[in-house]
Amino acid sequence: MIHKIAVLADIHGNVSALQAVLEDAKAQHATDYWFLGDLFLPGPGRSDLLTMLRDVQPSVWLRGNWERAIFDIADGDIHVDSPTDVYVARLSQFLLEDLSAEDFAWLRTLPISTQVTVNGLKIGLSHNQPDRDDGRDLYSAEAQANFEHLFTPDQDVAIYGHTHQQVMRVSEAGQLVINPGATGQPYSPWQHFFDDQRAHYALLEIDDAGRIQVNFRKVAYAIESELQRAAAKHLPYLSVYTYLRETGKTSTHNPALLGPINEREGYVDDVRRYFKL
Repeated sequence: MIHKIAVLADIHGNVSALQAVLEDAKAQHATDYWFLGDLFLPGPGRSDLLTMLRDVQPSVWLRGNWERAIFDIADGDIHVDSPTDVYVARLSQFLLEDLSAEDFAWLRTLPISTQVTVNGLKIGLSHNQPDRDDGRDLYSAEAQANFEHLFTPDQDVAIYGHTHQQVMRVSEAGQLVINPGATGQPYSPWQHFFDDQRAHYALLEIDDAGRIQVNFRKVAYAIESELQRAAAKHLPYLSVYTYLRETGKTSTHNPALLGPINEREGYVDDVRRYFKL
């Protein structure tokens, strides 16, 4: 059987981008879906994202570092003197107010990496490294040795997310390395490509002999519709999300911006009350 697998990563709460990618993947006759983690935050998507992904029945579903951050916050690991912590915590509150306890417990069971074999082709999948869900070691300009760490000796292909950039390169032995890019928050260090904020994913075609073709997809979607959805759901930090959607630039680690918003909107008090700090 010829497999056509849509590989998605880093949706980050962007409902409109996921909707567009799933429609494109169906039009391309995808037979399976793999998701590499970071489903939520900072966008307005919550349980609706779970429903959308479950509808296509992914055979691989990983969690990322943002899921881990949400788990940590739910467990009370919050420093309210940190504007970034309050930002992530208040967005986590927004998410947890909508997720069922059963869904949240299920998310906690997800792995950060796995291995599959398709028509004899051995493929490793991970959010970042197989043994670590965060870090900057797999950005495209980093040392080749970092990419070697993705592989087991008999593995043909390694696919990772996290860095938000579409990548195809090889190991020293010639094994294939793929990053599908970010569905909800694409990135490139090169400005011309960074300006292209269409939703990213990769479509893998693996034939009966285990031969692979890779098609990097970029799908346009209506950013204005996404912002209207965010406003209708009363997404915290709407101005920050609007800036992200319009420019592609994040503000997660910008205390000079987040601190005054936290103060003005009472988000520190919200977080203290909700998480019983």
